[in-house]
Amino acid sequence: RVDWCWRLEPRIEPDGVVHRTVMADGTYVNGWCLLTAINGEDGEVLAWQWCARENTAAYQALFAQLAPPDVLVCDGMKGILKARAQIWPHTRVQRCLAHVQRDTRADLTSRPRLQAGRELKKLSDALTRIHDPEAAVRWGEALNAWHERWSRMLAERTYAKDNPDDPRAATSKGGWWWTHLPLRRAYLRLERLFKDGTLFCFLDPALTAPGSVPRDGNRLEGGLNAALKRMLVNHRGLPEAHMRRACEWHCYMHSAKPDPALILKQHGQDAKTGTNHDNNDDEPMSQPILGTGIDWNEFHTAARYPNTTD
Repeated sequence: RVDWCWRLEPRIEPDGVVHRTVMADGTYVNGWCLLTAINGEDGEVLAWQWCARENTAAYQALFAQLAPPDVLVCDGMKGILKARAQIWPHTRVQRCLAHVQRDTRADLTSRPRLQAGRELKKLSDALTRIHDPEAAVRWGEALNAWHERWSRMLAERTYAKDNPDDPRAATSKGGWWWTHLPLRRAYLRLERLFKDGTLFCFLDPALTAPGSVPRDGNRLEGGLNAALKRMLVNHRGLPEAHMRRACEWHCYMHSAKPDPALILKQHGQDAKTGTNHDNNDDEPMSQPILGTGIDWNEFHTAARYPNTTD
């Protein structure tokens, strides 16, 4: 009776509006990845794109639906950065500071064993406490001072000939590897982000007023993505096609001007013209029709008259 409702396909039509800040990220739903882009100022959903995994092509399809913004706030994965360079070449990038701290913690652990690691983690933890350009400059100076103190340690190498039992000896190129590779990786990441201007883009006075650009993607991850997860938990047991359609409706209802009546009207027009916007690779939305099973009267007849031929 309500099967046709699942065939209503919500869509956000491109309006060409240029937004100051756009946040983009992906969240995984039952093996699929849902890429979403929201307005960084008010959290309204601007576009979404389904894909198998986060890659350049998927983000290109997402960005093609929007006008290039002034700033893109993202987690800095290679796919999204490459798509931004191709689709929005003049858009600045603000790396999510929460992701930067998370990556640093993954390299150094929450309780670094080495003194150099403890100092570098302290610098990483201070990122979210910086609110003005002067503090950002002092942070960069502190990072440079850290490198001057520990540069010799970062350059240390371990040679396979001296450690033949080490598993890395069989896979190392050149017969050596960096002794403190996680520490080195964490420092080089912070140094690169500071130099290319994506660490403190939100403080650039030439771009916009300080404080108007978000410094992290918490509005997206803690807002839209978290709400999607809660919705699927509250409605667990949905078929995959219904699950994806429910996510689309959730995104649509959190857009700037949701109009379910318009979607219903468009669905009626598509039904008259025979147009089908559903993906052919999706599972069928309709449920199997009942009443085509076994006729149990035939079994009763066969049991009472076993010698009958028909």
